[in-house]
Amino acid sequence: MKGLVTIIIPVYAVEKYLDRCLFSVTNQTYKNLEIILVDDGSKDKSGEICDLWAEKDSRIKVIHQENLGLASARNTGLKNMSGEFVIAIDSDDYLVSNAIELLIKAIEDTKSDVAIFKFNITLNQKPIKKLPKAKALDYFVRENEDIHKEIFFSMKYQTFFWNKLYRTEVIKDIYLQDGLTCYEDIESVPRFLKVCKKAVFLNNKLLNYLVRINSLSHDASKIAKRLEILFELYKINMKRYNNWYPSIGEKLHQRLTLEYILFSHDIFTKLSSSEKRKVIYREKYVKAFQENSKDFLSSPYKWYYKVMYFRLKIRLLFLKKFH
Repeated sequence: MKGLVTIIIPVYAVEKYLDRCLFSVTNQTYKNLEIILVDDGSKDKSGEICDLWAEKDSRIKVIHQENLGLASARNTGLKNMSGEFVIAIDSDDYLVSNAIELLIKAIEDTKSDVAIFKFNITLNQKPIKKLPKAKALDYFVRENEDIHKEIFFSMKYQTFFWNKLYRTEVIKDIYLQDGLTCYEDIESVPRFLKVCKKAVFLNNKLLNYLVRINSLSHDASKIAKRLEILFELYKINMKRYNNWYPSIGEKLHQRLTLEYILFSHDIFTKLSSSEKRKVIYREKYVKAFQENSKDFLSSPYKWYYKVMYFRLKIRLLFLKKFH
């Protein structure tokens, strides 16, 4: 039998989506699974749904804890895992039927420490009767510094925690930072990847990532907090990479610039024009954008991001002139 794979699923207030997620996990073509559901103090029926699934499938282990946040829930899973490999997916997303099978094949064929995959973005919130299946395995390998370049200077794989399957012996005793209310992945993924000497990147899309329209924030105070944390974490990562891989640290401001551009173009938020001026276009963020974006046109990002960059520059000039 091939190695045991631990799938960690943090659960909080997802009663509408949880069955779909667990249906996709329990119906994987790869059967040697340990499924850890961490109920993070859900107030809805999510905890009950977890227990019902555990009664039906002996591979499922449920841990109920008080509400401590996503990072803590993932850490609880990491501290209780038994598998030779581990992946932590979100409870409102779902895997294609052969996702784990392809990940294990790729990581074992290449003797990699981590397998990283692409994903589909979906708005479909309905249950599914039949799981989609990925086509033939397609991958490439990166090592050491080049792993991080692929993550930060390509928009194909991202800094997400949930699209990576690790060898547990490689990442043991590494955990997420508790207490962060957002962007846990930006803080943690660099540390997890730093101990990985070889990574296999799959061109296959193995997970369906749900975007909940009603979850896009209209709350200016929350957006302000998100931006504050985003800028602080990139300062931390710039310092890290200047020590780890200076060639990345010297260019990481380009990724921060891109993150700010996406914020300004309603990718992460839906704010009114007046709220944008007060929150996203605060003087300190505009100043940081102007300082960090001087070489953005030479960045490796696609042309349409550079068009968005120009649009933002024009918008900021307009605001400065008329306000």
